[in-house]
Amino acid sequence: MSRPISLEEMVRLFKVRHATAHMFKIDHFSVLRKHGIEKVESSVFDLAGHKWKLSVHPNGHTNAKGTHYVSLYLMNQAPVYDTLTYELLAVSQLEPKWHTHGRDEYETNEELGSEGFREFISLVDLKKNGFLIGDCCMFGVKFHGIEPAKPGTAESFSLIEKPLNHRVTWMMTMFSSFNPGNVHQSNEFVVGTRKWRIKVHPRGSMGEKDKSFSVYLSALGFVNNAPKTKTYARFKLRVLDQVSRNHVEKTISGWLGAEPDDRHGFADFMPLGELDDPYLVKDKLYVGVDFDFISVSNYC
Repeated sequence: MSRPISLEEMVRLFKVRHATAHMFKIDHFSVLRKHGIEKVESSVFDLAGHKWKLSVHPNGHTNAKGTHYVSLYLMNQAPVYDTLTYELLAVSQLEPKWHTHGRDEYETNEELGSEGFREFISLVDLKKNGFLIGDCCMFGVKFHGIEPAKPGTAESFSLIEKPLNHRVTWMMTMFSSFNPGNVHQSNEFVVGTRKWRIKVHPRGSMGEKDKSFSVYLSALGFVNNAPKTKTYARFKLRVLDQVSRNHVEKTISGWLGAEPDDRHGFADFMPLGELDDPYLVKDKLYVGVDFDFISVSNYC
């Protein structure tokens, strides 16, 4: 099954023809299912005078008959003071049409909430009817009865296994000169569309004070005007064995927030009593991170 036009042209035409819509394109859809990612969210976008997100659940729901469905929701990110007519979409890649459950109304809501469908489209229909081609699918929302202010918008989301520069190592020379009571950080580096730093507490943080060497990965800002949205990652934090390569490694996964300095890691990464040869050799320590996969978002 092949597309009659390129994906880039398809997205361009969608934005021109549907000025009150936002498209959320997901690449490497099977990778999301493979790693059991519960849901992915778009960045915050502006439509109908309000702020929104789309939430796609790739492994959404399995009904009593064993049919697997993708779930799709629209989430308001600020109070909604109007009743708005909207339509959730799965966009065909074979012809200019979409799968929809019809138009619905988003009622006045001063709280953050969501509306949508647990059984939006079955995986069978997604694959056989041209909505999933080349491991890519496109979802969206269109508002009706409002005046378009500009062309529609679109973004892409993908989960990248072993991304470029997935392994970063920080060489801490003259380790004994680092103030043990302070937090210390590596130089900034880029993986995916995001900037990162490794942070260490030489004598432990939180409940591990004076007991453990604590290691964290801190998510910072974004590069190339990428959407400022949460990042999903699975990575190993590492302290390297300089003699026999029997490294200390701990794996962690989850969403890191869009705000700078959200961090994941381990207060109890390794006991202080073990922070010696073969890890600390000639006053030099190597601390690193190795990404198994990371989410990447871009505007289309």
